[in-house]
Amino acid sequence: MGFIALVIALRMANPYFLTSWDSVITLVYGMSWFLIAACGLTLVILMGSFDFSVPSVLKLSAMIFAVLYPSMGFSSIIVAIVVGLIFGFINGILLARFNIPSFMATLATSMVAEGLAQVISGGYTRMITDPAFRAVSTTMILGLPSIFYWAIVVWVICIFMTFMTPFGRMIYAVGSNIVGARLAGVNVKMVRTLVFMICSLLASIAGILYASQIQGAHMQVGVLDMIPLFASVVVGGTALTGGVGGVHRTLLGVLIIRWLDSGLSMLAIDLNVRMIIFGAIAITMAILTIDRRRIRIMK
Repeated sequence: MGFIALVIALRMANPYFLTSWDSVITLVYGMSWFLIAACGLTLVILMGSFDFSVPSVLKLSAMIFAVLYPSMGFSSIIVAIVVGLIFGFINGILLARFNIPSFMATLATSMVAEGLAQVISGGYTRMITDPAFRAVSTTMILGLPSIFYWAIVVWVICIFMTFMTPFGRMIYAVGSNIVGARLAGVNVKMVRTLVFMICSLLASIAGILYASQIQGAHMQVGVLDMIPLFASVVVGGTALTGGVGGVHRTLLGVLIIRWLDSGLSMLAIDLNVRMIIFGAIAITMAILTIDRRRIRIMK
């Protein structure tokens, strides 16, 4: 209902919103890579943790892919993904083994990823003109770009994993009651580490597809995406306290946030104002979805 109301409001504010297929394609491009990254973040939040390194890992993977592609071709995808997995593993180890709060651990690793991206790029935008490079995300299939289908495949796989596999139920168990999960025999440390690795893996995939979409990478990739990413997850109904919600809801959250961003851009709303709006949305939805009983227990 909120999504329908948003579309109606944007159409009333701007009659040209979604009036052509080209505008729909533009929105699809904007939300597809974003959905992949949001799915990974949803798994972390569902587990009751946070990952502030997602935009930075996304940027680093995109930069590695763009820099190595001229010499390594598509083999550079493997390097970019492995680097992302390493960051996810470090995040998980810092939380699971050393009990460092996830927000602090991932904030630190995000700075490392930002620095590495700066060193690798030399501060320059890295562009690639190879048509095969761009075709990965821009090939039109049934009227929609291929990056849309990559995003849907990732989304469906994540839904299957969370609902149809023991590992997915463990994620919910850890997010709902970590003590109960441990007493029930769940290897909490392993689950936490693997979830962070999956999150970074999806961030890397999102970065690679985004680099393919824009034919390169630059240092501004993901700079302002942390708040919209969190907003997408909580708007979809995943509680910040963990154990409630899921990836299946994240698609709607991404649609609302990305379409709202596009509509506000068409209305010439300043970027800083848009960030304020997304922050307010994230706070509001966090208040509405958070499990206050668990907060009282934790206190």
